[in-house]
Amino acid sequence: MAYNYLTIISQFNHNPFNLMTMKIEDFYFPVEEKHIALIDNTPWLNQIKGYKAIIAPDKSNQVISVAKNSYKLVRNKELIEPFLEQVCGLGVRWRVDPSHSFCEPNRMRLQITFPDILIKDEESDIPLSVYLHNSYDMSEGVRLFWGAIRTICSNGMVLGSILGSLYARHTQGFSFENFYEEFGNASDKIQSVQKHIQVLQERAVNEELMDNLHQALGKRRVEQIVNTDKVPDISQWDLLNDVTYYISHNEEKPNRAHLQLKTSKVFQL
Repeated sequence: MAYNYLTIISQFNHNPFNLMTMKIEDFYFPVEEKHIALIDNTPWLNQIKGYKAIIAPDKSNQVISVAKNSYKLVRNKELIEPFLEQVCGLGVRWRVDPSHSFCEPNRMRLQITFPDILIKDEESDIPLSVYLHNSYDMSEGVRLFWGAIRTICSNGMVLGSILGSLYARHTQGFSFENFYEEFGNASDKIQSVQKHIQVLQERAVNEELMDNLHQALGKRRVEQIVNTDKVPDISQWDLLNDVTYYISHNEEKPNRAHLQLKTSKVFQL
């Protein structure tokens, strides 16, 4: 069964927390593949072989990208509908979270948050989330990874290293066959995340960590987050939260994902 916006609202209308907070249809705008050719009076004679254009016909035939014929166009709808089918089958509460979700002609990110699956620190509960990525411009393949977000301040972090992630190029195809297993693995590893959070809370920031952070995010960006004249006199967990807060509130949504991924690797999350 294909789960569109209306059927999901109907299925979950008994629980307001599970209602969609953004329209899934916005992710389903049409895209088409077209032959490309040199501009000429007879373009069919000057077709550029081996390449195709990906366009958005409802956006005045906007050219999104030019790709090799080997590139497999995976439409957002083809990913999101089976993805939501799997999410619906988990038997746990969930919602589409707009705080880190976005959809542009060339890229999209859809975030699903599970309010009852919590990671905790000294200040708050942090619900588990899963992020689904796709692109039409070859900037990345199909990506699925785990994260967490503070509901109070929309401070999102990525937990790809500990909880795992899935990635596939558009030439390879993508399947959600193992999603239940991945979800179970992620849930089982929450305790590992908790232990690592405790380590980060007890561990002081050192020069090696700051050097790695500069390399990952750029020195200028790090200087906007924290005074780097000397090593900050805070815990590594506090620094992580400062960094992820900055990314979540000062970077544009399409730019957040790769910065969050880089940050997670620095802090071994």
